[in-house]
Amino acid sequence: MVWLGSQHAEQTGPSVVAEGILAATRIATPQGWVPAGDLVPGARVMTFDAGPQPVLRAQRLALSEGPAALWPVLVPPWALDNRDELTLLPEQKLLIEADLAEVLFGDPFALLPAQALQGWRGITRCRPAAGSGVMQLQFASPQIVYASRAVLLSCPGDTMEATDWHAPVHTPYTLAQARHLVACLMAEEAGAALRAAGQHLPGFIP
Repeated sequence: MVWLGSQHAEQTGPSVVAEGILAATRIATPQGWVPAGDLVPGARVMTFDAGPQPVLRAQRLALSEGPAALWPVLVPPWALDNRDELTLLPEQKLLIEADLAEVLFGDPFALLPAQALQGWRGITRCRPAAGSGVMQLQFASPQIVYASRAVLLSCPGDTMEATDWHAPVHTPYTLAQARHLVACLMAEEAGAALRAAGQHLPGFIP
């Protein structure tokens, strides 16, 4: 959970939540896809690393507009293998798999803040919709959940219960690391598109 606002000396005004899952986002459960806002403690959710897991806590928060730097990220359909248009809060972590991540950082799985994706595959910032709710889902240990078909979103574990807590399986990238990886992915995809287009030109040499 990331809060910016009156509790920071350099900020004034109301606090703004910058991490969490919008209540309308569909999350995979053993019974099918369920809006995050309908999940309650005890509800079982499909996770990437541990199969079905019960939600330990589910807190609903109101999403306020805040400064433009904290606006959500809008992901067009299929940009991240998502079935529907998806809105992510800027500090919400998501897991992607990429060969370049292994080349650069030694692990093909990269846990990135959503704001680092801006500019890739049509992903952009958007003004928050009035009245939107945000869910803070917590499990006994950190988990990755499925959203909108195949987007993998990180949820925290309960650090207060030492007997149940486990270190996260996936290490979060810093914003600088995440932006570097995304820039490399954009360059790789642009190069692939140019090579594909060049195949149709006279004298093309692969």
